[in-house]
Amino acid sequence: MRSICQRRCPVVGSGGLVIGYGSPLRGDDYAGQAAAARLRQWHMVGVQVIARAQLTPELAAVIAQARRVVFLDAAVDRTDVDVRVIEPALTLNGSHRSDPPALLALARVLYGRVPRAVLITIPAYDTTLNLSLSPATERAVAHAARLARAFLGRRYWALQERTVG
Repeated sequence: MRSICQRRCPVVGSGGLVIGYGSPLRGDDYAGQAAAARLRQWHMVGVQVIARAQLTPELAAVIAQARRVVFLDAAVDRTDVDVRVIEPALTLNGSHRSDPPALLALARVLYGRVPRAVLITIPAYDTTLNLSLSPATERAVAHAARLARAFLGRRYWALQERTVG
């Protein structure tokens, strides 16, 4: 017997990658990982889900193998879920910190391949030391997960930036 998720969730095909990141100790900063966990529960065929406290250069190898990548992150300067198509950074900096454009550039330099990618930013209202999401961010996490699923399941995604409320 197939689960409800297997019946309702789209078959994406190989090559989908979701990377949710943020600190689990800072309340709403965990929103990216929470959205990734939701996507993992849907058991989408052909989608690899990674949840991390922060982005690291080692992710470039996995990114280079993907067809489409969704980055999920929280931001205190947002009031709505925001979806942006992202491109590789023009130059690589020498710092130990990574962001999505830098990881795409690293995938291009090291592996000669850059997938289509979007950054879905989730509003964060409370980033104090605590282990739970605020109710508003919890609702935004659910919305962000649905947007990520839509991006991974489509053959075409409009290339303009947009804010989705």
